Amino acid sequence: MSASNKDALSLLFPLELTGDHEADLQIDADSLDRAQASAEVLLAEVFADQAAVLLTDWERVVGIMPGPDDPLQFRRDQVVRKIRDRGGLSVSYFLSLAQALGYEVQIIEPVPFMAGWGGAGDTIYSSTIDSQWGVEIANQPVYNFRAGESAAGEPLTWWNSQTFLEDLFQELKPAHTYVYFVYL
Repeated sequence: MSASNKDALSLLFPLELTGDHEADLQIDADSLDRAQASAEVLLAEVFADQAAVLLTDWERVVGIMPGPDDPLQFRRDQVVRKIRDRGGLSVSYFLSLAQALGYEVQIIEPVPFMAGWGGAGDTIYSSTIDSQWGVEIANQPVYNFRAGESAAGEPLTWWNSQTFLEDLFQELKPAHTYVYFVYL
């Protein structure tokens, strides 16, 4: 690349100036090369799913506090999820959110026992169960180290703490409800 920037700079001067003209051209060409390389890095950093240097800025903008051991792939996924997330309060929203994060879950909506509705063998819940719902979690996603997507020094295999999905659901659930978690 240096040769092309140096050639372009030499075309801007119709005649050689006094001093070490070639050395001065090389210094300026090297400076342009560094600026061009920096611009190419910045172009990749504009997209959250490719960010590395500016990932902390992306996380700050979308309001995410990464854990100290979170790998690069996971942090990028969280930023992209937060950007694309439109929110919602339905069962299907929480199911699709968990699925997008790699979890297999089932939402439990217990109904209090009512005469005419309940049958023999049904669980008898009290009337206070109306504002409660549960999440059965069947698996946990695993991130494997990948060249080009992971950073040096990260573990070869990483999984999130069990409380990640719990914390996310607690943050997004309707305020008047209580959610409990069951791990299968």
